[in-house]
Formats: sequence, C-alpha cells, structure tokens
Amino acid sequence: MRLPQMLAAIAGLLLTNSAVAEPVDYIIVGGGTSGLLLANRLSRDPGTTVTVIDPGSDERQNAVVKSPNDWLQILSSYVAEQHVSVNQPHANNRKLTFYSGRGIGGTSLINGMTYIRGDATEFDSWEKLGNKGWNWETMMKYYKTLEDFVAPQEWQVDAGATFDPQVHGTAGDIHTCFNPRLLNGSWYAATVEAWSSLDVSKIKDVNSGSVRGFDVWPQTIDAKTNTRWDAASAFYWPISDSRANLKLINGTVTKLLWDDAKTERDGARASGVEYTSAEGDVLQLRAKEQIILAAGALKTPLILESSGIGQSARLEEHGIPVIVDLPGVGENLVDNPLVPYVYKSDFSTDGYTPYSTFLTARQLFGDATSDQASSVRAAIPQWAQQVVDRSNGALNVSAIETLMTLQHDLIFRQNATIVEVVQAAQAGALSGAAWNLLPFSRGSVHVSANGPAIDPRFLAVDYDLESTVAIGKVVRAFYNSSRIRPHVTGYLNPSAEQLPENASEEDWRRFVPGAVGPNNHPLGTASMMARELGGVVDAKLKVYGTANVRVVDASTVPTQLSGHLTATIYAIAERASEFILHKC
Repeated sequence: MRLPQMLAAIAGLLLTNSAVAEPVDYIIVGGGTSGLLLANRLSRDPGTTVTVIDPGSDERQNAVVKSPNDWLQILSSYVAEQHVSVNQPHANNRKLTFYSGRGIGGTSLINGMTYIRGDATEFDSWEKLGNKGWNWETMMKYYKTLEDFVAPQEWQVDAGATFDPQVHGTAGDIHTCFNPRLLNGSWYAATVEAWSSLDVSKIKDVNSGSVRGFDVWPQTIDAKTNTRWDAASAFYWPISDSRANLKLINGTVTKLLWDDAKTERDGARASGVEYTSAEGDVLQLRAKEQIILAAGALKTPLILESSGIGQSARLEEHGIPVIVDLPGVGENLVDNPLVPYVYKSDFSTDGYTPYSTFLTARQLFGDATSDQASSVRAAIPQWAQQVVDRSNGALNVSAIETLMTLQHDLIFRQNATIVEVVQAAQAGALSGAAWNLLPFSRGSVHVSANGPAIDPRFLAVDYDLESTVAIGKVVRAFYNSSRIRPHVTGYLNPSAEQLPENASEEDWRRFVPGAVGPNNHPLGTASMMARELGGVVDAKLKVYGTANVRVVDASTVPTQLSGHLTATIYAIAERASEFILHKC
C-alpha cells in the first residue's frame, strides 16, 4: 500500500472508531439486502444514531458485480462467500456449497437480480402460522411502495416483456426493468410454442400474485445505466456522505451482550454487540434502543446461539450461558434442491434470456396427482418424526405436522406452483436449471465444535426425490420438443453416460442424488411464527424472550416461496422499519 493510501486508511479508521465510541440508538448486524434498507429508514431522523456492522468491502467499482449479464462470474470471486454443508446422506454423501454476498450490499451483489414475488396463496398462509396481518395484500402494498419500475420498450414487449401496470410501483428506491439486452428474435416465440405443446401458457405478469406458466421476468437493474441495482446502490451510497448519524463499521459481529440489570418484563435486554474488527481486534458497541440482526439465514441463527438464544441443551453442550431457551433457532432450514441441465447447441446469441416456467402439482404429476396427494398426506407423520428426531429434541411432532399439512394444502388444494425451470440460451449451449419450490425436507444451521454446521437435508423425504425426478423429465420433454430439439446437438451436463437419452426410472433415481445442489434461497432458520410451532420471532419480528432484539432477513421467512427472495426481503425490511419507528 502506498503512503498516501495508508495515511487515508489510518485516518478513516480513527474517524470510524471515534465516531462509534459512544453508544448508538440502533445497531444493525449485516449490511446486505435488508440491513441497508433498515439503516436508510432508521437514520432519516438526524437525531437518531444508527450503526451498521458488516465485514464487506465497497464494490461500486467492481465491473463484474455491476454488469447484469456477467453475474455468474461473481461466484468464483472473493465477493461470493462460501458456506460448506455437512455431508448429505441423501445426496451421495457430498458436502454442498452455499453462496452469500461478501460486500456492502450483501447477497444483492451476487444474485441473479431476479424480481419475482411469488404466489399470493403462500403469503396468505403466513397468517395461519400466527402472523396476523402478514398476507399477500399487505406484501403487495410494500412491493409497490418500494419499486421504481420502468416499463418495457416496444421491442422488449415483442420479445416477451409483458406486464400489468396495476401491480407495479414507479416511485420507490428499487429500480426494476426488463433486461436492456433482452434476446430479440425468433427464440422467444420458439420457447412459447415449446411450452404450449406441454400445456403451459405464457402469462402476462409474473408479479401479479400468480406465477403459473411461462414468463419473461424483470430484474433489479437500473435501466438508464444498465447496471445491477443492489441494496447499497438503492439505500446506502446515496446517503452515506450526507447523514452524519449513520455509520458503517467494517467488522464481524460474533454475539450480543446482555445487561442483567435491565432485564424487563417482556424479556432479556441486549446492551450491545461484540465484534471483530477488520484488523482482528475484539471490540464492543453499545445500543440504547434496539439491535437488529440482518446477517442472513445461514449466519443469524449462529449469532443468536452464540449469544445464548437457542435450545438450552445445545447451548449448554457448547458452554454457552442460556439467556432464552428458544428451540426453534437454527431449525426449519429450507432451500430448493436444484439440478442443472445443460445441452450442446448450434444456437448463437448475444442477448439475455430471463425466462422462467412455473408449474403446479397437476402439471407435474398429471393423472397421478390425486395419488401423490394421498401418499404425501399419509407420510407426513413419519416425516415429522424424522425432523424431530434429527433436531435433538428441539422440535415437537405436532408442530412439524402442522407446518407440513399447511404446505400439503398449498400444493394439492390451493394449487400453489411447485416447480421452477429457469431457461437460458447462450452461444453454443442451452440450459435449464430446475428445482422443487416447496420441498418437505427440513434442515438446520447450528454452532458446533468444528464451526457452523449447515445441514439442508436435501432429498431426506421420498417425495422430494420423486418430484425432482419428475421435474427433470419435464425439462427433458421441453428440450426434446419439436421447436427446441433441432437446436440441441448433444449433452453437456449431465452427459449421455450420466443420464441416457431414454433413461429409466432407476437411472433417474441414481442420477439426481449426485447432481442436486443448493438453489441459494435458504430461509426459515429464525422463523416468524407462533413460538409453539418452533417460531423464533413474533409477527413484529421481535425475538421471543427478548425486549429489544429483532431479526429482519430471510431467516424469518417461515415457508418457501414460488418466487425469488430479493423482492420479499426488501418488503419485509420496509415493514420492519415501520414497526421499529412506531415502537411496535
């Protein structure tokens, strides 16, 4: 480092340390999708002091991060933090890698910028879990408030970018639009016809509350500059220099601190946090009002457990003093088991294809749907017992049966979509990444003697394997359709040796466990639901048993969604800011 740079860095460090030496009103743990929105809202009042603590760096000048069409390259860079699971017994005993964003902006720096909300019926189910006021109508209000949607140009409409103006906002902080490099030409029409041959129709707007069908989706992109519009671009960098009451510390929070003298009737009161600075120093920062965890579904439960909030037996096993016995911490981890399918192709293009197809159980299983519904319903008690046994007694069978029965009804009675296939056309290759949107397998994230124990438990129940196989067959049917097959010249992944052209059921069941991996949509590890169901936060996102600790990130989302998480996390954070500001 050159001398001027070194002096500037030292000056910045001294300024940061002196600025946060005094207690602040609010501490936000995590400068990502939700954390930066909260920081923006809570610091609007210049008399309120807010500090964000995050280990990430400034990625504003990172060309790969900012480019909407090069985002897959980010996964091999330092900005993509890797989280390795324990061995997965139902996935050929492999360890699987999850990714999250490491930078100011968090995972919004590395995601696919997909802006898809989900099925209305899924959000309505949240109220049945003890979350009064959380439903599609409420979420739509926040989606529209936050969005600054740019309507497609005529050529983009011709390329599939249809929309309903009634379901979009145009005055918010989150820029959304259709990709400025949207593929234009005959491929869109071929894709529509191919899905139509499989009885799947094109839908007008995937963000209307029903995602069923084939769609071309909008993205979190700034239409004017054709750059990624991440959480930092939306909520932090525009105000970082003008709000003296908002600070960002480059560090990693390890645990919350507690003030025994300030235990209140409504729970234990956190006095601050302990964190490790970028230089390796262990420091503390005190909070006068509240501490908000926004570290993500894989990190937030670890901070809670390290702070004494979790299943008492587990905490005691690791020598952690128990502050709140809250067995649901770290449980209910759900991610989508994803399988990629990549074909050699003679297709050439320089455009971008943000194409997705969502299917219901009826579309996936056909005439066997009724039998599937009956077999799944009959198996729920067994699956619930398996989850409880694996949880070291943290959960109870009745609660898990309630959650799984609710999901069964969403799938088989309310026709929520259960399949997503994301299709891409590139020079020399066609691909379809496909996953089960509503799997029944439940995993966990916990502290352990060897570091974080991430256990997604992919394919732990038979239905998840059966549905993933069925999804793979649909993908093959699409690429074998008369409009697409002429452009397929061979198999890349899986190869013909891994999965033959005319694969048997046995071939499929052998292939899937070795191919499945994370979709990187983990959630539920600090679920917003009734405490007796295994919930960790209440409907105001306050941690049960505490007076001033909230969680605002994907870990609070209690059920998987037929959509992508970005839009929903932003909406949850916006609503959470209102709870905090209104002293709810």
